[in-house]
Amino acid sequence: MLPRIRQSLPPYLSPELIAAALLLVLGAALRLYALGEIPPGLHQDEAASGYAAWSLLNYGIDRHGFSWPVLFVDTGSGKSVLYSYLAMPFIALGGLNVAVLRIPMALAGITALFLIWRIGAQAGGRGFALLLLLLLAFNAWHLMASRWAMEANLLPFLLLLSVYFLARPDRPRLLIQALAVITLSLTVYAYGTAYALAPILLGLVFSWLLLNRLADWRRLAVLAALALTVTLPIILMLIVNTFDLDSLVMLGVSIPRVPGTPRYEFTSLLFTSPGEGILANTLALAAMLLGGADTSPRPTSALPGFGALPPFALLLSLVGIGLVLYRAKTRQDYGIHLLVVFWFAAALLIALLTEVNIQRINAIWLPALYLMALGVFTICRPRRPLLYIVAAVYVAYSSLFAYHYFRDYNTIAADIFNAGLEKALHRSVAAAGDAVIALHIPDLPNLTAIYPMFYLQIPPDQYRDTTVIARPNVEKRPILAYGQFVFVSPLTAEPDGFSRRLLQSGGIDLDSVAHHILTAQDAAKIDTPHLLIEPYGQHYYIYNPSVPAAAIARGLLLPASRPAVSEPPAAYARFNIYRRDNALTYYKENCTAYDTRAKFFLHIIPAHAADLPAAQPELGFANRDFWFGGHGALYGNNCWAIVPLPDYPIAAIKTGQFIAGKGELWRVEFPAEKQPGSGPANPPSPTG
Repeated sequence: MLPRIRQSLPPYLSPELIAAALLLVLGAALRLYALGEIPPGLHQDEAASGYAAWSLLNYGIDRHGFSWPVLFVDTGSGKSVLYSYLAMPFIALGGLNVAVLRIPMALAGITALFLIWRIGAQAGGRGFALLLLLLLAFNAWHLMASRWAMEANLLPFLLLLSVYFLARPDRPRLLIQALAVITLSLTVYAYGTAYALAPILLGLVFSWLLLNRLADWRRLAVLAALALTVTLPIILMLIVNTFDLDSLVMLGVSIPRVPGTPRYEFTSLLFTSPGEGILANTLALAAMLLGGADTSPRPTSALPGFGALPPFALLLSLVGIGLVLYRAKTRQDYGIHLLVVFWFAAALLIALLTEVNIQRINAIWLPALYLMALGVFTICRPRRPLLYIVAAVYVAYSSLFAYHYFRDYNTIAADIFNAGLEKALHRSVAAAGDAVIALHIPDLPNLTAIYPMFYLQIPPDQYRDTTVIARPNVEKRPILAYGQFVFVSPLTAEPDGFSRRLLQSGGIDLDSVAHHILTAQDAAKIDTPHLLIEPYGQHYYIYNPSVPAAAIARGLLLPASRPAVSEPPAAYARFNIYRRDNALTYYKENCTAYDTRAKFFLHIIPAHAADLPAAQPELGFANRDFWFGGHGALYGNNCWAIVPLPDYPIAAIKTGQFIAGKGELWRVEFPAEKQPGSGPANPPSPTG
């Protein structure tokens, strides 16, 4: 039958080419259909990437004021930038909205189908290429990853593009090899796991080029210099953040110091739990490679009951790996298959050392799928009908996934992607006018703030001038307020009331609350001037807090020029010190997160020796040293911390900041009986 079909077709067509075209069209349709509606709403990572692209496009800075950064500060731990830069031309043409933001990822997913087909054709012939294309076109993980704007999902696409260049017939050319190296090097801007993956894989690629006599040592030196040039900004970023240096700006490009723990540290088991954590991680990884579903509580690229790979994928991949290694040993066959094994090995090593979820280890899914296809093709090729049966079973399995995804996933993902929030925000702003709007998403207390910025397109300078950031030196800094928004729920009780205390110090009363429940569709009927929106299933709680609009001064919860006390400070230093309500208030204008990184010492000398703590009599004072993050916040460009004092009579107070091993940064001392408002007690020490 096939020979007859081939004879009847034009010379430039073949059944394999027609089948590939149909699979490409169908795969593209699955990745583009209802792109702005499925998934519903917007994920917080999408919102952050989209807003950063819009802000850079219109203002040349991100929301933290950095021009063209190599890493976004984001919530304080860093976020990769490449997806935002790729999204900029689409946003310039189509505006900032969900569908436009997701187009670059969908196009990357569609392009990946073409790339893996061409790689398969070069490595294993037309039949193997069709099988690869079929597996990827209907793959559950790849379909879902292509349909939302998670920056991490650019990483596997770039790795595949790099392999594509090395699979081309003209791969001996320096230009083609340079394109492969550049693409591989760009992965460090796509996702943090590439900081370790890229150099490992680059070394394996160089070894592969030498094995195939496609490059000599001089050419490898040129390619290595090219990789170093492309990755140099990220290398500088790692140096800045590792050694706690100040942010850099070179030729308009910013290399920021993130104020919290960098994300690549707390997601890597090398920095967190290298012992038992790696064992548990290995078991979880093995389960996912065998076709198990992602068990993360918020499945963004997984549907319950369906894994990133088909069932028993790992066993078939091991068949493929065995075949490649056997050919390499017995036939000196070091072709594309071996390069994919290198990719899989590098990704596996990184996955073992990374806290497993379907996004963080996404570099492993494409080579695992490729090697699975190689295993299936090796087993079934002598029995072609068996190959057709396997393909039919896979299509049936994938069709079942697609049916549930396009029918049921929106219900599952409504809370994950905060469906309906855009409509509720616009209606609330229209109803509230200039009054305070308090917004709370229970599962995302530190990420809620990005949604008004995206949906309402708030200028970055307004955010920077009015933001209130609690605990500014943690990896996910809680944003309490900016502009007319307060991001805390009166019904969310904190153990220490920290956020409530900071907001109340700025005149925001969160104690008196009336609320009722209504559907998102009923939000248009809201006419109360003060609103709080809290999702509850498919509904929203709408609160009416008694928050006076007069508490907002020029859009700020606290005036920008002074703290919320009118008297002069008790002492002047790098931080001005106020004593009020049996507490010390530390205040600094034009403050950054870096001013608060050093530890504060607070030594309280009691008026009576009997009041000294039992454990500290030899010191002669009560040691109340503290970190700023436990007591303070950033208000626009100002730092503000409130530290309670003991109830007993105090003779004197000594306070300042120090760095262990380096000494004091500044110190100030003042007698407790000196009344605030009478001017400075002691001038700052020479280190102040």
